[in-house]
Amino acid sequence: MPSRKRKNSKLKKVAIEWLKWISAIVPVLAFIYILYYYNQLDFLKKEKQVGSVTTVLDEKDSAKLAQVIQKPKFQEDFKIIENEWHLVGGIAIHNLEIENKTKRAAKSVDVEFKYLSDTQEALTTKTITIKKDLPPGKSTKITNVSVGFVNNAAVGCDPKVLVAKF
Repeated sequence: MPSRKRKNSKLKKVAIEWLKWISAIVPVLAFIYILYYYNQLDFLKKEKQVGSVTTVLDEKDSAKLAQVIQKPKFQEDFKIIENEWHLVGGIAIHNLEIENKTKRAAKSVDVEFKYLSDTQEALTTKTITIKKDLPPGKSTKITNVSVGFVNNAAVGCDPKVLVAKF
């Protein structure tokens, strides 16, 4: 019959082995549970694919239909007849002549200046507001309009009136 001392030592060895494994596994499981509880395991979920829906609006549904129709008409009403410009230290100075074909006097106009390279590619685009009264049915000469810093590679300028305020 085996002695009692051997049985206890065998039991202690097995218990110590089990205790080592449990003490190693329980903190890991506790950590995983905490991550799960605070929703930090999102990286394991499959990502939702972004879906896009393209709807074609009918002309009746378009909110900016009036602007689209009036834009060509507006650009016929306000034309830049003459545009002389030169660079002074990298700053573009323009002398413009703007024709107002409408029946109302405009108080200010927004003019877009598109500066072109030698290959007629747009280098920069600047929009400024010119606050000067433009009488109806006449052309007005506006001198020394400073647009701002422009690339020295600009060889041409294409101005157009975007908006007029009456």
